[in-house]
Amino acid sequence: MLDNTLITPTNWDLALIDALKPLRPVYMYGSLPTERTMRSVLSLPAVSEERVIENVQRAAEAGIRCLYVMNATCLGNAEMSEEGRFEILQRLQWVSDAGFAGVTVANPLVMEIARSQFPNLELQVSLLAGVDGPRKARFFADLGATVIHLDPIVSRDFRRIRAIRHAVDCKLSLVVNEGCLLECPMRAYHSNVVSHSLQSITGGYHADYCTYRCASARLADSAELLRMPWVRPEDTDVYREAGIDLFKIAGREKMGGGAGESHTAWIVRVARAYHRQRCDDLASLLVGMDAVQPLLGERVPGPTISIDSRRLDGFLDYFHQGHCDFDCSRCSYCERWAEAAVGVKGADDSYGRFLDESLKAIRIGSYWTGSPR
Repeated sequence: MLDNTLITPTNWDLALIDALKPLRPVYMYGSLPTERTMRSVLSLPAVSEERVIENVQRAAEAGIRCLYVMNATCLGNAEMSEEGRFEILQRLQWVSDAGFAGVTVANPLVMEIARSQFPNLELQVSLLAGVDGPRKARFFADLGATVIHLDPIVSRDFRRIRAIRHAVDCKLSLVVNEGCLLECPMRAYHSNVVSHSLQSITGGYHADYCTYRCASARLADSAELLRMPWVRPEDTDVYREAGIDLFKIAGREKMGGGAGESHTAWIVRVARAYHRQRCDDLASLLVGMDAVQPLLGERVPGPTISIDSRRLDGFLDYFHQGHCDFDCSRCSYCERWAEAAVGVKGADDSYGRFLDESLKAIRIGSYWTGSPR
C-alpha cells in the first residue's frame, strides 16, 4: 500500500477529509475558483475563503497538509507591475495566514517572490513548469523547491526520471491519472489559454480549443488511450524504484454532478485505487475522459471507454527497459495492447461530427456570445 506518498485534489468538501484520512495522503491541493491556475473558473467548485480555511484546519487535524495552487503559466507580465506584485503578495499572505503548508507555482518570478517573502511556505514546482530533465530540475532546486512535480512527458522515460533523481535532493512527484495526449503539442498553448480563461469568460468569447482537438485525436485512434502518460496503480512500485517520491492525483475540477457528493466519491475512489495499488478499469480513474461540453446547443454523449488494468500486466516493461523511442509512427506496440485492453462502446458518428462542428465554430468564430452559427 502507498502510505504518505499520495497527493490528492480537494473540492473543499469537509466530508472528503474524513474519507481520505484512512488512506493517509501527505497533501491535498486546491485553490479559490478565481485564482489563475490550470483549471478555469467554469470547472472549479464555488467556495468562500472561510470555507477554504475551515478545510485547511480540518485537514491539518487529520494529518494532511494543504497546498494552494497558483500555477498560471502566464500572468500577462502583471507580476512585474506594482499592482500585480502587490496582488501576489496579498494572496501569499492570505495563504500563509490560512495555514497552508505551501504553494504550487509555475512562474519562476512568483517562485522567487514566494521563497524570499514567505520562507515558511513550501515551494512546490508545478508540472506546468515543464521539468523534464536534470538541468531544469537543478534550476528549480536552486530556487528552493521542496517538491518538483515532473512534466508528464517523462512518465514513460525511465532514463530521464533516474537522471533527474540523481540531479536533485528535493522530492519528485509524478501525476498518475492524466488523460492528456502523450507529448501533447498543445500543452504550452493550453496552459496559457486556461491561465487567461477568466478574461475570456468575462468577455464572452471563451472556448477551450485544445479540449476539442484532444478528444478528436482520442476518438480517431484508441491506441492514444494507452500512450497517455498515466501511471497504473499496480505499477507505482516501479516508479518508486526509479526515484519518484510522491504520486499526484489530478481532478480538482468538477466531475459528473459537480462539486458535491459525486465528486467527493470519485476522488476517494481514485485515491483508494492508488493506495491499494489495484484497479479494474483504469479509464474510470483518468481525468479528461468525459464528453466535452458543447459551445452552443445540446451536449452530445460521447463513447463509453474502458481500459482493463488486469490486461496491462507487463505493458510497462517495454518502456522500463528503454525500448521506446517515442516515435509512434514507426511502432505498433501500444496498438497491439489496445486491442486487448481498451473497450469503446457507443462510438457512433454523431460524436465525431459534434467535435468537428465545434472545431469549425472555433475556427470561424461563431461560438462568440451572440454570434450566429
